[in-house]
Amino acid sequence: MTNHRLVIGVAALTLAAGAINLASCSSGSNGTGTGGSGATGTAGTSGGHGGTAGATGSGGTTGVAGNGGTAGVTGSGGTTGVAGTTGTAGVTGSGGTTGIAGSGGATGTAGSGGPTGTGGSTGVGGRGGATGAGGSGVTPFFTDDFESDTVGQQPAGWDNFISYNYKTTNPQGDGTGALVDATHTHNGSKLAVHFKASGGNPVFLERALPTGTNHLYLRVWVFLMNAMGDLPMSGSDNHETLLGLTGDPSNDNTQVRFGQIKGVIGTNQVPTDNIAPIMAQWYGGPVISNGVYHCLQVEFDGSGATYNSVRAYSDGTLIHSITAAADWQNGALPANWMNGMFVGVLFGWQSFSSMANDVWMDDLALSTGPTSCN
Repeated sequence: MTNHRLVIGVAALTLAAGAINLASCSSGSNGTGTGGSGATGTAGTSGGHGGTAGATGSGGTTGVAGNGGTAGVTGSGGTTGVAGTTGTAGVTGSGGTTGIAGSGGATGTAGSGGPTGTGGSTGVGGRGGATGAGGSGVTPFFTDDFESDTVGQQPAGWDNFISYNYKTTNPQGDGTGALVDATHTHNGSKLAVHFKASGGNPVFLERALPTGTNHLYLRVWVFLMNAMGDLPMSGSDNHETLLGLTGDPSNDNTQVRFGQIKGVIGTNQVPTDNIAPIMAQWYGGPVISNGVYHCLQVEFDGSGATYNSVRAYSDGTLIHSITAAADWQNGALPANWMNGMFVGVLFGWQSFSSMANDVWMDDLALSTGPTSCN
C-alpha cells in the first residue's frame, strides 16, 4: 500500500526548497519553478484476491513565479500504479470418492411345501386323498408321543383290551401286553408303546372319541417286526388288525378293523365279518415293510350321504380304499355301514391267523381333517 505521509513530506520539502531558491535569487532574475515529482503508485501485491491499484501520484505543485520570471512548469502527474496481478484461484478440492453401495444379502430360498397326498380312488361319493407326508394338515384334537410315560407301564390316559378282556392286567402272564419302552422310537424320541402279541389274542389300547364324531383321521408312526401285505397265495393269512374303530370298547362285536386281509392291506367289519378288498386283489401288495417306521394315515368317513368310506396311506401313498358297495368281497354293505362305530379308537395287534408280532407305535394323532406326517 502507498505511504501517503511520505508523498506529502516530499512535497513539503520541494516547496521549502523553492522558497529557499526564491530567497536567494538576484533581483531581476526569473527563477524557474521545479515541477513536483509525482510518486509512482506501488503495484498491488499479487494474491488470492485482485491486487489494490496503486495510488495516483499527487500532481506537482505549480511553481511560484519569480518576480517577473516565467511561471514554473507544472509538475507531471504521478504514474498510475499498476493493478496488482489477480491471485491464482486455489485448486478446488477433489470430492471424496463415492462409496460403493453394499450388496444386499442373498434372499433365502423358500421352503418347499410337502407333497400333496394322492387322491382317493374314484368311487361313489369318493373324496380326495389325505394330505401327503410333509404337507400341511388340520390341527389334531388329540396327540400322544408317549414321552411323559414310564418304561414298563401302560401309557397314561388309555384303556386296554387284551386277550378279550377289557381293562385287564397288562401285561398278561405270557408277556402279551401293551407297554412303553425305548427299543424302537420314532424320530429320536425317547419312548414309544410296544404291542407284544404271542398268538391270536387281541392286544389293544383304546380311547373314547368325542360324542358326535362321524368323520375321523388317524395318524400314527408304526414299526413292524413282521411286514404286512406281503403274504403269497400259499400263506395262511386270514386277517389282522392294526388299528380301527369300536362301537363297544369292552368287546370285539362292533369294530371296523384296518390291517391285513388275505395277504393285502385291507379292512374287516364286524358284526358282518365282511372284508375288503375283493378276491381279485388278494396276495398282491402293496406292502408295509418291517424293520423301519412308516407313517400311516387312515380316514374313516361315516358322514357321507352317498357311501361311508375308508382311505389309508403309508408314507403319503394310497394303499387301500373303500368308496363303494362293490368294494366288499362278501356282498354289499349298506351305505351307512359305519353307523354306531365312532365310540372309540383302538391301536395294537390282533391276528385271526395266530400270527405273532411285535409292533411299536409312536407320535399318534386324532383329528377331524387330514393330518400331517411331520
